[in-house]
Amino acid sequence: GVFVLENVYEGRQMVDVKRGTIKKLLVLESLPKPINYTGGMDPLSYKGTFTLPRVWGTVPVEEDGSAHFRAPALRALFFIALDENGRAVKRMQSFTQVMPGETLGCVGCHENRTLAPRGYATGTVLALRRPPSVISSEGLAFDVPDFPKHVQPVLNKYCVRCHNGEKRAGGVDLSEDRGVMFSKGYYSLVAWNQVRDGRNYPKSNYAPYELGSGGSPLMNKIDGSHNGVKLTPADAGVIRLWLDASA
Repeated sequence: GVFVLENVYEGRQMVDVKRGTIKKLLVLESLPKPINYTGGMDPLSYKGTFTLPRVWGTVPVEEDGSAHFRAPALRALFFIALDENGRAVKRMQSFTQVMPGETLGCVGCHENRTLAPRGYATGTVLALRRPPSVISSEGLAFDVPDFPKHVQPVLNKYCVRCHNGEKRAGGVDLSEDRGVMFSKGYYSLVAWNQVRDGRNYPKSNYAPYELGSGGSPLMNKIDGSHNGVKLTPADAGVIRLWLDASA
């Protein structure tokens, strides 16, 4: 099917986001979970997501905030608005889908439900002046996140020399040693509040740059400001995508 987004800047708490800030939409799918024996999110995550996401890729957002793209039908899809640095500006916390052959439109990013589209009839929606985009997975580190496989090697490379079981700098152990259920590295990042994705809180309407790669303190520890630790673009991309894929 096809999705049409008229203006990503139209929505709750989007008034202070300058036009041109959002360059892409990250498209993800919440994968089916046939059974849950525990009633909680474990052992999938610690105090976090109940379902595993699949990263499909990105589609462009035009200067007027519009997007127009093809997407797989009958999938529980959600979107994250990304800026020029690939960081999350606004995160969708529900999901949507298209039926086969359907075109589905939305006014903005969690817009007021009483609003109607404004630019369709006048032809002013830039993304509708071209064919729908194809979702691109170029440059993405993974499709389905796996902390031991994708994230732990980055921690081993940059962080574990100080944050290990012996030194525990700052009281933090980011090693791959296993705890009762999770690795020390994963548990520590969540327990020390380095991750922001909503973490199963009964809250919505978060401000821009508050969730995922836009609001997670971990992102501020890999840019060189934390003891000179600066990740390569590829390694930073792993961390950024993992945070946006529900950590």
